[in-house]
Amino acid sequence: MPAESVPAARGPGRPRSSRTRTAILAAAVDLVTEGGLAALSMSSIAARAGVSRVTLYKWWSSPGAIVLDGLLDRSHSSIEHDPSASARDAIAAQMQALITLFTDDGPTAAAIRAVTARAESDAQLARDLREHWHRPRREVAADILRRGIRSGEVRPEIDVEATIDLLFAPIYHRLLVDHAPLGPELVDQLLALFNGFAEPAPRLTST
Repeated sequence: MPAESVPAARGPGRPRSSRTRTAILAAAVDLVTEGGLAALSMSSIAARAGVSRVTLYKWWSSPGAIVLDGLLDRSHSSIEHDPSASARDAIAAQMQALITLFTDDGPTAAAIRAVTARAESDAQLARDLREHWHRPRREVAADILRRGIRSGEVRPEIDVEATIDLLFAPIYHRLLVDHAPLGPELVDQLLALFNGFAEPAPRLTST
């Protein structure tokens, strides 16, 4: 399921230019990467993108919403998975894709930190973050786990939503708090703590 874009607060006038939109989103993500939240305002984004603030307010409600939209544009592929993979491999791949996104793409990591921080004081941005960043990712993970339950790969008694929290929350915690390295080894460590995968059936030996 592809990630969604933040719905723009559209006003009257001509449809947005894709070139202008791309310039605005790039400007917002660049500003956050360079200077964090302090560098982010409608004025600074407009100046960097070469547009007017009126243009920004026609399409977005706040600077944070622009950054979130730019973030979604950069990260569509990070929630895709192979439907033929086992439940464990599919979940592991989704976890690894998120870690790779945060560790290999500095602007994306800076943007998610900034948007998360700004969402504390911006109720609309908080809703957008939940609806357009977190919800699609959680839905994909939930689909993988429920498919695993149906196939017998995942224990049927697990709580799907709690399992998603268990496996993915530590990734965000390390990104936001930076108390420990965020690396690929974390995937195996977290999956080892999760006991919801069914044990493989024992092999029958010939006599």
